[in-house]
Amino acid sequence: MNKNICVLEDSEEILELIQMVLEQDYNVHGFPTVSEFMTGHPETGPDLFLLDVMLPDGNGIEVCNTLKNNEASKHIPVIIMTANANMERMKGLCSADDFISKPFDIDDLISRIDVQVHH
Repeated sequence: MNKNICVLEDSEEILELIQMVLEQDYNVHGFPTVSEFMTGHPETGPDLFLLDVMLPDGNGIEVCNTLKNNEASKHIPVIIMTANANMERMKGLCSADDFISKPFDIDDLISRIDVQVHH
C-alpha cells in the first residue's frame, strides 16, 4: 500500500515535478497555500509532510511548528524545502526532521523522503 505525502508548495511547476517523481511510490496530496493545507490535509494518514518555506499566505516554518505541537501529527516526519541560504538559522526555527535546499536534486529528495517514511 502506498504511503501518503502531503506537499505544501505554491510553485505549480515544483509541485508537478514532485508529484511526477513520487507518484510511483507514494500518494501525493499537493496544496498551494497554507490555508488549503491546514483545511485539506487529513489529520491522520499522512506519512510525511513536505513543506516549502515561502508561501503566499504564511510560511512552512509556522506550519511545521503547528504540526509538531499537535498530538495527532507530532510523530509525522516533516521535511522543509527552502531557497533560503541560511539553512542553520532555519533549523533553529522549527523542529523539522530534515531540510532540503532549493533547487534540489531529485534523487536526493527521493532518498531523504524514503529515509523519513521508512525509518
